[in-house]
Amino acid sequence: MTVTVWISRDAGALALGAEATAQKLLAAAQAAGTAIRLRRNGSRGLYWLEPLVEVECAAGRIAYGPVSERDVPGLIEKGLLRGEAHPLRLGPIEAHQWFASQQRLTFARVGRIDPLDLNDYIAHDGFRGLRRALEIGSLATVNEVVESGLRGRGGAAFPTGIKWQTVLKQPEGQRYIACNADEGDSGTFSDRMLMEGDPFSVIEGMIIAGVAVGATRGYIYLRVEYPHAFQVMNAAITAA
Repeated sequence: MTVTVWISRDAGALALGAEATAQKLLAAAQAAGTAIRLRRNGSRGLYWLEPLVEVECAAGRIAYGPVSERDVPGLIEKGLLRGEAHPLRLGPIEAHQWFASQQRLTFARVGRIDPLDLNDYIAHDGFRGLRRALEIGSLATVNEVVESGLRGRGGAAFPTGIKWQTVLKQPEGQRYIACNADEGDSGTFSDRMLMEGDPFSVIEGMIIAGVAVGATRGYIYLRVEYPHAFQVMNAAITAA
């Protein structure tokens, strides 16, 4: 039997030793004679519990954390790959006190999927919004965004639908979509986490906006401090 194990490849988790933990887990499982399928996800956001290891077993997707490289042999010996009891065992992460009260919208897939697995994205409702935009067309898509009341997440909270209407009404010519991923507010990291944990959602959003306003080219404005997000986004664009 092959056991599926998830460990984050988010930049924050990597800085806390997630890669060393992942490699140690592969080696320790092989030494114990157990085959594992190591999958990489985005961070759930509980950085004080990173590196976070989640194991798919009979009890569900069971989390352990924080798991350092030196913790791995003892965890394997105590039944990590069967989801068994251990001081680092957290249970299903969605039931964690910090997590359970949240309603995740933008981050609904982050931590649950492999960020660069297109089939995983589609299986979790990926491209559903794009399919609808293609079905109803440009004007109806813009009108739905206007009626939704969606606003920008910056300080001005400017209505997104008004921006899209303005572009749609411009004379014919080359139009562009600009995705501002600079994230100038100190210490927020929400854009970075989304790009690293669910990059296809950024791509899908840009395509929907392009369909809505008649744009055929897009640019992502990304800050230089995010080299890992840059790599993930480029790989996702290639895959998409």
